[in-house]
Amino acid sequence: MPSRPIKTALYAPALGRDVAAWQAELRRLDDSGLSALSVSDHFMVGRVDPVAALTAIAMSTRRLRVMALVLCNDYRHPVITHHAAASIDVLSGGRLDLGLGAGYLAAEYAAAGLPYDPPGQRVDRLAESVGVIKALFAGRPVHHEGAAYSVTGLAGVPAPVQTPHPPLLIGGGGKRMLTMAGEHAQIAGIHSNLRHGSAYDAAVIEDMLPDRMARKIAWVREAAERAGRDPDQLDYLSITWTCRVVDSPRQTDAALAEVCRAYAVDPEVGRRSAGLLVGTVEQCVEQLLQRQDELGLNYVDFGAAKAAEVEPLVAALSALD
Repeated sequence: MPSRPIKTALYAPALGRDVAAWQAELRRLDDSGLSALSVSDHFMVGRVDPVAALTAIAMSTRRLRVMALVLCNDYRHPVITHHAAASIDVLSGGRLDLGLGAGYLAAEYAAAGLPYDPPGQRVDRLAESVGVIKALFAGRPVHHEGAAYSVTGLAGVPAPVQTPHPPLLIGGGGKRMLTMAGEHAQIAGIHSNLRHGSAYDAAVIEDMLPDRMARKIAWVREAAERAGRDPDQLDYLSITWTCRVVDSPRQTDAALAEVCRAYAVDPEVGRRSAGLLVGTVEQCVEQLLQRQDELGLNYVDFGAAKAAEVEPLVAALSALD
């Protein structure tokens, strides 16, 4: 039995022209054992705007948490991010998890004509933005004059359902982002360092090997302790870049080899990396329990896996509670 129930998230189903069918699928997932549906913030691959999508998901469900995974700070002023997040929290009845990120997808910045500053500058802006957003959730007039943002006497509205604010999700693969998570987040996302601007190569899988993940989690825990926070009260979430559930143990090796070819990584590396999850339901549950036991990862996002593929896995994890 795990010491804490393993929480599960999945990317929200893609929205097509048949909105009624999309809403029906959301209601079906709402009755599953999933903990949350997540929405990312990208505009090059056909996804809908995350604020609109999270609002629609919140209005179509009653139980699932709605997770911004994550809003890109460079695409939105913190005042706008706060206003949207507070509104979604109210509309959802207090089910928003507010993920905030510094931005990483270089091709998207280029396509939109946005300056792609060095990682340090993007993280600096995010750190300032987090402070502004938290201050706005306090409900008092905010006066802030910083390097990137200026706010003069603005009181944040509406008041959120969750107090003092919706849980913050901050994550990454580098020390600065994970230190920030330890200082501010309720959910720490532990995954690959994407400083090179891509999420589809061997580096992202290798950077989630157990020794590297342990070091990343240590950064979060140390920062939380320095900030006077209890690191055991945080959730530690890992992103599964690819999840593949097979019917028989005889299929596992072939499925893993296929997945690893896509990332140009050795299958033995892929087998050990928290960035991949491949096997039967029983094998996948065993891997997740091992990652929880050895690393403390108690939250997994299955990414863009098909709902029908991971639902037996979600059910098996729910049965452990």
